[in-house]
Amino acid sequence: MAGSLQVVSGAGGMLRLSRPLDPNTRASLMFLTDGGPVLAKAEMLSPLSSTQQAFRFVALDRNYRRNLQLGIQSHLSQRSDEDRWIAKYRSAMIHGAPSRRGALKIVFGSVAFGILVLICAACFLRLELLK
Repeated sequence: MAGSLQVVSGAGGMLRLSRPLDPNTRASLMFLTDGGPVLAKAEMLSPLSSTQQAFRFVALDRNYRRNLQLGIQSHLSQRSDEDRWIAKYRSAMIHGAPSRRGALKIVFGSVAFGILVLICAACFLRLELLK
C-alpha cells in the first residue's frame, strides 16, 4: 500500500494513507530524506482519522537510523534559516524599515538643493561679469 510521510521523528511518525491499517499491524516503510534513504519496520498505532495513521519504529538498521537523523537535522537547520529570516523581517517591521516616501524626500531635497546652488552660482557669475 502506498502512502505519504507527513511527520517523522527518531521514534516514529505519521502517514497519510488511502485507508488506515489495523492497529499493531507491522509494515515495512521506505522513504527518502535529505540524509539518504530509510528502510524500517514499523508498528501501526491507532488511526487519527480516515487518512492519517501514526506509527512507531520497531526495527531500524544503524545506517538507516543515521540517514534518518541526518534528514531530521537537515530539516531543522533549514527551519533555523527560515526562522532567522522571519525574525529579521519582523524586527524591520517593528523598528520601522526606511520607507520609500522618506527616500523620495531625500532625493527631491537633494535635487532642489543642487538647483539652488546652480542659481546662486549663476547670479554670482553674472554680478562678476557686470563689473
